[in-house]
Amino acid sequence: MTDTTTTQQNTVKHKWWALAILALSVSLVVIDGTIVNVSLPVIMKDLKLSFTDAEWIITLYSLIFSSLLITMGRIADNFGRKKMLIIGIVIFLIGSIMASFSKDITFMLAARTMQGIGGATVLPTTLSAVNSLFFGKDRIVAFAVWGSVISGMAAIGPLLGGYFTTYMTWHWIFWINLPIGLFIILAALKFLPETYGEKMTNGFDFIGFILSTIGLILLVFGIIEGRNYGWWHVKGDHPTLFNLSIIPTLLVVGAIFFALFLVWEAHLSKTNKSHLLDLSLFKFKSFSLGNTIAGIVAIGESGLLFLLPLFLQNILTLSPIKSGAILAMMGLGAFLAGGMASFIVEKTSASFVVSLGLFLETLGFFGFFKTVDPNNGLTWIIVWLIVYGIGLGFASAQLTSIVLKDVPPAQSGQGSSIQSTVRQIGSALGIAIIGTVFGLQLQHDIPNTLDNVGLPTQVQHSLESSVIDSAGSSIRVLKQSNPEALHLTKSIQDNIVTKLDHNFTNSVVKTIGIASIIMCISFILTFGLYKRKDKAKG
Repeated sequence: MTDTTTTQQNTVKHKWWALAILALSVSLVVIDGTIVNVSLPVIMKDLKLSFTDAEWIITLYSLIFSSLLITMGRIADNFGRKKMLIIGIVIFLIGSIMASFSKDITFMLAARTMQGIGGATVLPTTLSAVNSLFFGKDRIVAFAVWGSVISGMAAIGPLLGGYFTTYMTWHWIFWINLPIGLFIILAALKFLPETYGEKMTNGFDFIGFILSTIGLILLVFGIIEGRNYGWWHVKGDHPTLFNLSIIPTLLVVGAIFFALFLVWEAHLSKTNKSHLLDLSLFKFKSFSLGNTIAGIVAIGESGLLFLLPLFLQNILTLSPIKSGAILAMMGLGAFLAGGMASFIVEKTSASFVVSLGLFLETLGFFGFFKTVDPNNGLTWIIVWLIVYGIGLGFASAQLTSIVLKDVPPAQSGQGSSIQSTVRQIGSALGIAIIGTVFGLQLQHDIPNTLDNVGLPTQVQHSLESSVIDSAGSSIRVLKQSNPEALHLTKSIQDNIVTKLDHNFTNSVVKTIGIASIIMCISFILTFGLYKRKDKAKG
């Protein structure tokens, strides 16, 4: 297997323009992953969607996106990363235009499918191109820029979503992609050099494609929907199998398909036939341990992004756009880190910067654990978000650089797609794990909260159950309601709100504490990475 990448460090023209194009391309995909969530309530109202319909707008995109990353990364290696990037952007734009014209759930889901295919094509392609185009000190800078853009844009997405839905219409969360995408296509045609990786000498691996796609779809769906369908016993009127929730079956069958995929890929590698995934990459400690750390980090990070908006909007009663503006402080921290990361890497090493970044992220989590309180206001939250964002900017980019540093440029597509898939599955696991833990904490903390308030027993139980079932949104409704309409005095309403605020916040804090432990584990694991200054590749 040979590396057909011809663009080496001293021959790449316009490489910094190329980096800007790649960073802007990944921004388009990353923002779309967060901007839609904030706009869902408005979309639900306009299209008259049920809550289940709205969930599928998010879930379907995640399923398609996660399941195709490995395949698209490998196809880009074979047919050219520049070509596949442009194709991915075109598909993504078609999906965006379709979404903006949606009048019902069917057309919206078709649009989200197109966006998922486009996003799965763009993300590993951008990363493998960065890995193939930049070497030595330029590589340090390139990954610092690439990582800080991803971290920053993920934080800015909710702010943009809140702005468009508040001051314009929800359609603009999709229309905004069109001018950006067209600029990317034109700029890529002019400035982005073509790079290739390992060729498919024996044709496309259809069996691997089928096994990996089915396996990942079932696994990701099971992880995402476990809380809704029930991890073991079925919830509501969801489908059952042998009188149990279908989730355990989906997870087991998905794991079997993915295990078969790995066995099949190992067989193809041994017989020197074209494959989607070269398992020998996991022999590199930087690749295997780096991906393990990345997956654990994704679990913790997604948990925080799940919990903090609930506290900001339901307890501090911030509007979606104000909540988005607070969360955007992470982006500020990430962009600050991007400017410092390359300098620190040159003086120390990429692995040191990863350790520093994850230490700051863990510190941010611990800060939330100690200071999140209804009476503390926003100051400390903003401080810890900036600290967390700086750590995110340090860790994200340089961890990606470490994961790929020993991967031959010819296999950059495979390495990049695996890294992206690990992060996606980690994020899904994070929401599932943290969401489940948070639900259990609410079930422990909220019942009997309103004892001695003087409410009828049935009313008390109804209020407490609504807080658990709505993940706190009923507290916000209660605060904004006229006490006379609820047949309550103002003092009793205030007493109810104070008690619910206190116990709901306790559940948030305890769950953040568990997420802090997860982040601390990832920090400890970084000491297994090579603690030496990275040598220039190539």
